Amino acid sequence: MSDFGFDDYERLLDAIEAGGHEILRVRDYVRRDLPRRFVVLRHDVDRRAGHADRMAELEARKGITSTYYLRTSTFTRERAERLRELGHEVGYHYEDYVDANGDLERAHALFGANLREFRRVVPVETVCMHGNPLSPHDNREMWTANGAPGLDEYDLLAEAYLSMDFGDVTYFSDTGRTWRDGPLKIKDHTMGEGEKSVSADATSDLVELFRDGDVERACVLAHPERWADSLSGRVVSVTTDRAVNLVKRGMRLL
Repeated sequence: MSDFGFDDYERLLDAIEAGGHEILRVRDYVRRDLPRRFVVLRHDVDRRAGHADRMAELEARKGITSTYYLRTSTFTRERAERLRELGHEVGYHYEDYVDANGDLERAHALFGANLREFRRVVPVETVCMHGNPLSPHDNREMWTANGAPGLDEYDLLAEAYLSMDFGDVTYFSDTGRTWRDGPLKIKDHTMGEGEKSVSADATSDLVELFRDGDVERACVLAHPERWADSLSGRVVSVTTDRAVNLVKRGMRLL
């Protein structure tokens, strides 16, 4: 209960910079020459989008810009425009392949329509899939399936998972309220574990790794809904996460 407060997140940002890492948005990673030490900072805004607003303001106060991937359910004109105003990248957190139940043609029709709606408000250069453990489909497969259109057909620079070299970049995610995520895999596509064997459970462990310079190149995924600025907010966040995970486990068993 004592972890995943906005104060913990601020300490993490301080440790990343203290370790000599430059903080990049996803589009920076694919568009420019990379420094020797960097962290790609990314946020998937799945629910409780107000937390993303507060996280974005916190980063901006510290002179940091990052990438926010919004779902159709967490996207609003006001939110997207404010994120862009603060210097953050706004991307599309897509789930169209799952919504289309694996129908590739329908998935791309949905994706194209949703992307156009986002682009009416802000430029979108990168996208990132939203995972759904209750579906037999993986949204990234809409790019890897036989005959699938490429990202360039949508004038996109990158897909946050598929376009990053995880043999070079160590991946950390707060999924499960720990930082223990391992290698990422999808059908016919495996991404490596990185050059070092590193692990972190609590945010304090991750702070130590960055502050001590144990990781040179990393991607950090922080879901805003898991972070709070008060004890009551943390209780709600923990309770919600546990309830969601119980439902997911129950549905898998069924």
